[in-house]
Amino acid sequence: MHKKRIARRGAAFVCAFGVALSAMPVHAAEVKSLEDKTSNLQSQLEGINQDLVTLSNKIAETEAEIEESNNEVYRLEASLQISRNNEEKQYETMKTRIKYMYENGSETMITMLFTADSMGDFLNKAEFIQNITDYDKEMLENMMEIRQGIETQEEDLKSQQQELTDLQSQLNTEQQNLQAKAAATSTDLATVNAQLQAAREAQAKQEEEAQKKAQEEAAKQASASTGNNTSGSSSNNNSSSKPSNSGSNNNSGSSSSNGKYNIPSGGLTPSKGRIWFNGHTETYYSQKVLPGAGLNIPGRHIASDGTIRDKDGYIVLASDDYPKGTVVETSLGAGKVYDSGSGKGNIDLYTDW
Repeated sequence: MHKKRIARRGAAFVCAFGVALSAMPVHAAEVKSLEDKTSNLQSQLEGINQDLVTLSNKIAETEAEIEESNNEVYRLEASLQISRNNEEKQYETMKTRIKYMYENGSETMITMLFTADSMGDFLNKAEFIQNITDYDKEMLENMMEIRQGIETQEEDLKSQQQELTDLQSQLNTEQQNLQAKAAATSTDLATVNAQLQAAREAQAKQEEEAQKKAQEEAAKQASASTGNNTSGSSSNNNSSSKPSNSGSNNNSGSSSSNGKYNIPSGGLTPSKGRIWFNGHTETYYSQKVLPGAGLNIPGRHIASDGTIRDKDGYIVLASDDYPKGTVVETSLGAGKVYDSGSGKGNIDLYTDW
C-alpha cells in the first residue's frame, strides 16, 4: 500500500522534473568547453616549463664553456708573454754577439782562421763561425714562429669566445621570452579556472532550481484537476455530523456511474485518482489490490459509492498528518483515520474500485 502511493507520487515528480529540465538552459557544453580549454592551457604551461628547463641547462653549459674559454685565454696570454720574453732575450743576445763581432769580430775571426794548424782545422773553425750565426738566426725564427702560433690560437679562442657570448645572449633572450609566455599562460589558466568555477556553480544552481521547479510542477499537476472543486465542497469542511452509509455527501447534485457503484461527481473517482481538496491532496487505495487484513475496522462494509466504511459510516482513511481515530472531511464525505503511510499533506481513501 505504501509502495503504491510512493510510486504514484514518484511518477508525477519524474514527469515534472523532465519538463523542468527541458526548459532549463544547458550549461554542460560551456563547462565542457572550459574544461577542455583548461586542460589545453595546462598542457601548454607544462610544455613551456619543460622548454625552460632545457634552455636553462643549455645556458648553464654555455656559461661553463665560456668560463673554460676564459681560462684558456688567460693561459695563452701567459704563454704568449713568456714567448715574447724569450724572443726578446734571444734577440738581445744575438744583437750583443753581432755587436761584438762587428767591433772585434773581423780581426778575431781572421786571427782564428789564420791560426789554423791545417786545412781541416780552418774549415772546422769556419763552420763553427757559420753555425753560431745560423743558430742565432734559427733560434730567433723559432721564437717568432712560437709567438705567432700562440697569437693565432689566442685569436681563434677569442673568436670562439665571442660566439659563445653571442649564444649566451641569444639563450637569455629566449629564456626571457619563455618566462613571459609562461606568465601569460598562467594568467590565462587562472582566468579560465575562475570561469570554469563560475560555470559549475551556475550549473549546480540551475539544477537546484530545476529540481525545485519540478517539485512545484508536481504539486500543480496534483491540484490542477480540482481547482474549481474547493469552493463547491467548502460547506463540508466544518461538518461534524455522522455520515450515512449511502455514501452520498454535499456534492450529490449529480453522479457518475462506475460499473456497479454510484460515485458522486466533483470528488475523487477511479479515473481522477489524485485531487486537491480542503487544503490537502487525496488519493485512493483499493482493497482489490491491498486487502487491508491488518486493519481493525469495526462494521467494515462497502458503501454505494464504492468506498470502504466502518460501522458508523465513516470512510476508512490513511493519513500521516492526523492521529488514528481522527474524523476528517474528504471530497466524498466524512472519514476516520485507521492507517498511515499516505505521505505528508495527502490523505488516502480506502475503496473497492
